[in-house]
Amino acid sequence: MKTVVKSLIIIFILTLELFSSVNLNSANSFVKGEPFTFELEVTGSSIKFPKIEKIDSYVVQNLGTSRSLQIINGNYSEKISQKFQILPQKDFTIPSFTFEIDGVEIQSPSRKITQRIVNKTISNNFDLQLNASKQEAYVGEDILLKLIFKYKKSLQITNLGFEPPHFENFWYKKVDNKNRRYEENGYIVQELEYLLFPQKEGKLKVNPLAIIVQLVNQNSNYGNFSFLSVPVEKRVYSNSLDFDIKPLPKSVNLIGDFDINATIDKTEIKEGESVSLKLDIKGVGNFDDLEDFKLDIQNATIYDNKPQIKTAYSKKGFEGSYEKIFSIVPSSSITIPSFKLRYFDKTQKKVIEKETKEFKVKVNSLNKQEISSKLEKSNEPKEIEKVIEKSITLKDKLLYFSLGSLVTILIFGLYIYARIYKQKTKEDKPLIKKLKSCKTKEEMLKLLLPYLKYDSQLDELIFECEKTKDFKGTQKAIISLVKQLDIKG
Repeated sequence: MKTVVKSLIIIFILTLELFSSVNLNSANSFVKGEPFTFELEVTGSSIKFPKIEKIDSYVVQNLGTSRSLQIINGNYSEKISQKFQILPQKDFTIPSFTFEIDGVEIQSPSRKITQRIVNKTISNNFDLQLNASKQEAYVGEDILLKLIFKYKKSLQITNLGFEPPHFENFWYKKVDNKNRRYEENGYIVQELEYLLFPQKEGKLKVNPLAIIVQLVNQNSNYGNFSFLSVPVEKRVYSNSLDFDIKPLPKSVNLIGDFDINATIDKTEIKEGESVSLKLDIKGVGNFDDLEDFKLDIQNATIYDNKPQIKTAYSKKGFEGSYEKIFSIVPSSSITIPSFKLRYFDKTQKKVIEKETKEFKVKVNSLNKQEISSKLEKSNEPKEIEKVIEKSITLKDKLLYFSLGSLVTILIFGLYIYARIYKQKTKEDKPLIKKLKSCKTKEEMLKLLLPYLKYDSQLDELIFECEKTKDFKGTQKAIISLVKQLDIKG
């Protein structure tokens, strides 16, 4: 009897193994900066998936589930496939996960994934080239990076997908150049330009960028009906670039050539009046690293606005202007101190310090005669307008009452409409609501991973969210940016 029971158990286990399985489908390598996708495929009649939220500190994004029913030798089983995505930065291992299949725990296979260094794509059909205006620079100095993509005019391309770059250790902005698409020697050429600003010294690297090309499969069996064939997707990689970045002298964070100037509208005022001071900075250099200027003067109340900073790239380099206006109300005669600006001049290879001149403002006290004159003017009786009374009939009263009632109803209706419209416009979009409800950075990263490569600023905040300890601060910054980008989700 015991032998029969053992035999049945063995047959049962063999049957489970025959019709139950867990497969891991993925590549063995990844490219840094590109999302890595893997799939877990499970077969069985009753399947319970584990929760997969993190792998080696990387947040896992569930891309969706697919189901299918299959019959093998008259036995029914279900196949469930789940796709996942992460954004790895170094080698990692997909661990073994425990699945419950038909009441039995089965382990999925594990797999080590290594970082793959991509090389420039060599092809007669495509070419993607990175060129830099300089390979040696100082921290904060602008570097013009040009991306040139060309492809054969004869190719039937259905779509081009450029993945927005993430330049590690560089702050960057796109240069807006129009009409950068042209034909050359049988190729279509497209150009993009970026300004890079190195954020640290040392040997820095820009890894190859990629463009995803979808084109008609010319080797398909559809002949002249090429529109019926499934497009072929190909990644075209650029070359990489190496930079030697030198440090700036201590206590200096600006590099370039700047001029600073300050002006005031008057040097003598009466007590209670204000002086307007305007601060101007113009030149070529890293204006985005310019610190805000403040004023602190005893015996004076100071109001200031946010500085107006305008920048543009020209043949001279990264040109800009900084303008700020202060309104100063002194209670007695004061001296407005000079403003100082220190920067590194690459041509002279030394630190330059420039400053504005200081201003003396004389405040004249009001005398007794002026005070009494002001008081007399304020106490003068105002002219009283005569009101002409007019007799009003009962008919007039009824007409006025009707008109008043109608106007009241209209005003009330407009008020209700305005309240409803305002409430509707204030309602957050679904994605904003989800982001606000996130309690941890893991929840937020799950929501944001599908929008990776949507915007360079958003990419930086996503990476910052994964590392930051100030989750609330980063959450506010992300919500504010998503509102500006008007992302639908």
